[in-house]
Amino acid sequence: MTDKWPMVKLVDWVSNACASLLWEGDTKVPISIAFPRRQKNTSYLFSPRSGWFDYLTHECRHQPVVALLIAALGKLSYLLGIDKTIFIGNYPISTSIWNAEQENELLSIAKKMMALNPNYYIGVRNLLPHRHPTLISNLKSFGYLGIPSRVIYEFDLRCENVSIPSHLKRDLALLKKLNLDVQVCSKLDQDSLIRIHDLYQKIYLHKHSLLNPQYTVQFFDDVVNQGVMSCLLIRGLDQQICSFALLLRAGHTLTVPALGYDTKFNLEGSYRVLFAAIYTYAKDQRLLLNYSSGAGDFKRKRGGIGYLEYTYLVCPFNSYDIKKFILALVAQKTATLKVQDLIKLGA
Repeated sequence: MTDKWPMVKLVDWVSNACASLLWEGDTKVPISIAFPRRQKNTSYLFSPRSGWFDYLTHECRHQPVVALLIAALGKLSYLLGIDKTIFIGNYPISTSIWNAEQENELLSIAKKMMALNPNYYIGVRNLLPHRHPTLISNLKSFGYLGIPSRVIYEFDLRCENVSIPSHLKRDLALLKKLNLDVQVCSKLDQDSLIRIHDLYQKIYLHKHSLLNPQYTVQFFDDVVNQGVMSCLLIRGLDQQICSFALLLRAGHTLTVPALGYDTKFNLEGSYRVLFAAIYTYAKDQRLLLNYSSGAGDFKRKRGGIGYLEYTYLVCPFNSYDIKKFILALVAQKTATLKVQDLIKLGA
């Protein structure tokens, strides 16, 4: 795989991005700049309001009072200008990971963006205190404040002697029993691209939320066929693709930016089988699997360790004191949050 992503217009990859994508520095660090006026269902990848309020409002739609309160807070964030946000190091995927050289450039690029865009919030997503202590410390020294964003789950498979929980043993046994065709591909033809695009939409958009990135077929084509990611495919006996997962690696860390499976396919435990295949690949390669957020109970039962992930933000240079006060208040009030607090809420 290559560290160099193709450079195209963001809307050609994510139809609900409502942002532009720049590449800065010697290592081509990605920077997303949100458009001041959002479209409907703007992806949470580029909009704090979508990620922190709209998505949660959708999740709490069966609790109308709670949903109304969250929506009101979202409106307040709009009045405070949160739609004008620039994210540094923000690849168009749920979990951005960087190589060492890129991470070293993030701070200087953030400082540059602060100077060039005094009316924008500047932020860095996907920060983990146990993985990025130096970067977080440096950001804090420039006035950045950390806001807990979600619980992510890690599977550290870099050592040989990793205990396998009973749920995972059953998943691995099921994968072996079904004798499916599992491949990790570096190239995909047009039919395969259309198929995985369809499977992605069924899970992320139709089953979950339109606030997820609405990827185009071109996105899958570019990231796989130009070597940015590989693609794990599981085929049934008729050789039709029944599930897939994109695999992105940086150093010894692996993430899964997108996956999908056919909910109508006659396959026992489609998601279980797909995870077993991803786990097997990561273990064979001795990688640290950052399996992002969601399905927390499923991941914990299979040995996933939960960690609080943060977004670090700094107010616009030209902002009023009220913006700085509210951001500082939010950071202060959420500073005592623990992983278990969010797990109790369903993370």
